[in-house]
Amino acid sequence: MGGSTHFSVFLLVAIILLCSSTKTVNATCYASEKQALLDFKKDLEDPFGRLSSWIHDVDCCKWKGVVCSNRSGRVIQLLLEGPDPEIDDFGDQEISALSGKISHSLQNLTHLRYLDLSLNDFSGIPIPSFFGSLRSLRYLNLSGAGFQGMVPYQLGNLSSLRTLSLETYRVSDLQVDNLQWLAGLSNLEHLDMSRVNLSTASNWLEVINTIPSLVEIHLPYCQLDLISHHLGRDTFVFHANFSSLTVLDLSGNFLGHLIPRWIFGLTALASLDLSDNSFEGPLPRDLRNLTSLKLLDLSRNYLNVNHFATFLPSQLSTLTALISLDLGDNHFRGSIPSSIANISNLQHLDLSYNNLSSSLPKGIVSESHLDNLAALRIFEASGNSLTLKVSASWTPRTQFQTLGWGSWKLGPQFPTWIRSQKFLDVLNLSFTGISDTIPSWLFNSSLKYIYLSHNQLHGKSSNISENENQVLQYLDLGKNCLSGEIPDCWMNYPFMYHINLNSNNFTGSIPRSLFKLEDLEYLGLGNNSLTGPITFDFDAELW
Repeated sequence: MGGSTHFSVFLLVAIILLCSSTKTVNATCYASEKQALLDFKKDLEDPFGRLSSWIHDVDCCKWKGVVCSNRSGRVIQLLLEGPDPEIDDFGDQEISALSGKISHSLQNLTHLRYLDLSLNDFSGIPIPSFFGSLRSLRYLNLSGAGFQGMVPYQLGNLSSLRTLSLETYRVSDLQVDNLQWLAGLSNLEHLDMSRVNLSTASNWLEVINTIPSLVEIHLPYCQLDLISHHLGRDTFVFHANFSSLTVLDLSGNFLGHLIPRWIFGLTALASLDLSDNSFEGPLPRDLRNLTSLKLLDLSRNYLNVNHFATFLPSQLSTLTALISLDLGDNHFRGSIPSSIANISNLQHLDLSYNNLSSSLPKGIVSESHLDNLAALRIFEASGNSLTLKVSASWTPRTQFQTLGWGSWKLGPQFPTWIRSQKFLDVLNLSFTGISDTIPSWLFNSSLKYIYLSHNQLHGKSSNISENENQVLQYLDLGKNCLSGEIPDCWMNYPFMYHINLNSNNFTGSIPRSLFKLEDLEYLGLGNNSLTGPITFDFDAELW
């Protein structure tokens, strides 16, 4: 009997707790916060009704883009990210982007933790300074939202902030007088101020160094300048406190002639982008300290080394975690070292436009070393004088997505092993000395971009018409020796936007199907022996 009584009491307590929990889950939003959101909506321009669910008779916790606390009913998230212009189904970012003004009523959302207004169109207005009063914010994303003017220093009051993203897509839309206010963001982990003008923020490095919690720093194309602010020498003895940093992007700035040595003390780095600076000289030996690196981009600098074949491997062969390595557009010379094949996880390798030569005793462009890079998907090395020597029966172990080998010595036969590449999107074999006919299988592949200009391709071009490839978008066959009539087959390529057939030996009339390509932007037919008038309406650039 006693046990039954205890069980009844336990059951009663459980029911009470369950009812209490259910009531909490169904908490409705506060009237004052609903009104704040309605006032915010009044000042917005929303031509496509993204906020059509925001009406007075509906609980604001059920409105699109509004998230409330299950326990209190307070608004804790406002998710109003606009459409990404790269994936927008309408093809136009502005078609559903919010615009207008930002009402001060938002400051009444005192429990707001997460505010995302990115990818909208608030062109011509500054970032509201009252955002600095939203002390509960942990996430603030205003990237690509069109804000202009000075970044308000009041943002430094957001001491709970974990993520601050102010990326702008137009250089200098946003500026700062200084970055001292950043020091107030003592819990910040992710900082993105891409393309914000920081040219007057002479103490940017010292300020950032006061935030040891930082995990990601994105400051590309911010007009950062270590030299004119007399920090060039100091950076060599500078000690970075943000030792937890995993992502550092300082591309497109003016950081001096030599890569700052303090960077190589950030041993937790997984991604390092120093591209498009003015760095000179050899790769520092301390680079080998960054053994956690998965992405390294040093492209578009003036890096060089006198002993490329022996020096480069000692810096890179230890970076075995690398997935992407970009050394393009530098001044490296010599041969590609075979030890680069030790980076077996490499998926993206770009060595384009250096001074690499064809002296290859055991270079990466032999079939054995390519096979050792079985994970490689993107291999860009155009603009070098390299030679690929493989057997006629060779089939690569890897399946490439991009091959950029322009100016290599590949000829005279067209490389038959390319036929084995089932997922190849981009093929650049321009300036490669190929003197052959175009194989019929090339136009039955998955290729979207074909660059075969400046070779000695000859014969008829009828293979173009015998295809099952409807994804081809870019075709460059300029400056070859192709002859006969241009086939009237272009309706088979509905996505084609660039066709270059210049400087061949084509004869006959221009096929009508060329002028029915709705996306065509460029058509090169010059320096052939074509006849007949052009009588079609045509918007593309014609050469």
